[in-house]
Amino acid sequence: MGFSIESIVAIPCCLTILAQTAGIALPLGTGVKRTAEINVFVSSLENSQGYTCRYEEIGRGECRIPVVYTCPQKMIESLSLARDFIAIIRTYTSAGSNGDSSQ
Repeated sequence: MGFSIESIVAIPCCLTILAQTAGIALPLGTGVKRTAEINVFVSSLENSQGYTCRYEEIGRGECRIPVVYTCPQKMIESLSLARDFIAIIRTYTSAGSNGDSSQ
């Protein structure tokens, strides 16, 4: 049984693509594994510094990932403080405007 001209061209092309893909797979797999290790390491870190919000890059070797440290409790307290200030200012300005119109 003989091969056609198309199969004579297609078989070496497919084998070349397979060889190239196999050559790329190991470095790509190593990079993905390294990134996964860094993600696991980052998730084990806790915000011991007490920052409300801080950006940092963590990595091993040439592989780096961005990390944002946050402290949700401090953010909630900051929003509550801002709301309290706004309520105080509104109360002061509405009391001041009522006092001015009566005089």
